[in-house]
Amino acid sequence: MMSHGSFSDHMGVSIIILAVSSCVLGLSFLATVASPIASQNQTSLQQPLSSPMFHEIRMAAVELPDGHTAFKMLEYKMIDSENHTTDITPRYSKLPTIPGPTLVMTEGDTARLTLVNEIGRGMVSLHTHGAHYTITSDGTLKMTNKVADQGAKPQKSYTYTWTAADGTRGSWPWHDHTFGKGPSGINMNGIETNGFFSTVIINPSDGKVNALVNGTPKEVDVKDIKKDFVLFVTDDAFWGTEIDNTNNMKHTPLWVDPTLKASRGDLVRFHIQSVGTDFHHFVLDGYKWLKPGTNQTTSFKNIGPLENHVFTIDAGNSTSYYDEMPVHFLSGMKGNFEVSTEADTASITSIPGPAPIMQQTITNNTTDGKGYN
Repeated sequence: MMSHGSFSDHMGVSIIILAVSSCVLGLSFLATVASPIASQNQTSLQQPLSSPMFHEIRMAAVELPDGHTAFKMLEYKMIDSENHTTDITPRYSKLPTIPGPTLVMTEGDTARLTLVNEIGRGMVSLHTHGAHYTITSDGTLKMTNKVADQGAKPQKSYTYTWTAADGTRGSWPWHDHTFGKGPSGINMNGIETNGFFSTVIINPSDGKVNALVNGTPKEVDVKDIKKDFVLFVTDDAFWGTEIDNTNNMKHTPLWVDPTLKASRGDLVRFHIQSVGTDFHHFVLDGYKWLKPGTNQTTSFKNIGPLENHVFTIDAGNSTSYYDEMPVHFLSGMKGNFEVSTEADTASITSIPGPAPIMQQTITNNTTDGKGYN
């Protein structure tokens, strides 16, 4: 029989072996995550990448002269499963934008987002709906998450990890959850309407979405969608972004109540998001679309705070979009959707609405990460 002493010795050896194995597995996992970041195998914007993708993103939070706050893209690299890296930063505006940069992922992808606070005060964070994350990437204050304050301070950035897990397909709002109002920074009621909001589009892993085409429900390929229109419904205006998939997925800020443009017959996808405290009644006049997950059609959407609604249609006739709630409609929450018969889709460019006041220094191409980029 084994003595008590030899049993302890064997247990000690087993524990050491288990600890070493755990370290090896941990180092292997870290190498798996870190290796894409260290990759120097750069590819062009046009070269297709293999899934799943790792998104390495660096953004800044800034304050505009008119008091609006906004997010600005600093750097965006995509690393595929074969360790090829593509810098897609040129797809985004060099300016701070409202909404902030739209992130586009596919189920199975992972994003690591580092946020820099260029405001010079307070704490700014990223809190997402839809994508998965651990408690340390919740982007909230310790009083909420019971772990720690999870935001970027003026002298210290903060990094979040989001996972586009199976079943997270859709378009999801993300926004600040720590900057707040007043000296305490804890009054969050409606603060996101000041500009700290955007969306993450998570495309399905099979590349298929439902659409209403010529009045018929149909499954279409995401790659066949010509334009993505992101419209945030706030308490007093629509704020928009266009992603032109025919022009290297260029992201164009459309600001307030823009004129959206497409060519007749184009597949276009609308991402309607809501922030603030009000309820809205979204209408695209004269159009019907599919209720998400069904073949039933609708011509309007009642949408409340931090809700989202996505639909894909073929562009037919020119019309207008608006918030039919009387208080919002009368205050001017409306814009146009113009459909052209021109064959050259590349010449069809949406028209931005009014933008916040920008300082000239915003357009300076600085690289120190502290001023406007």
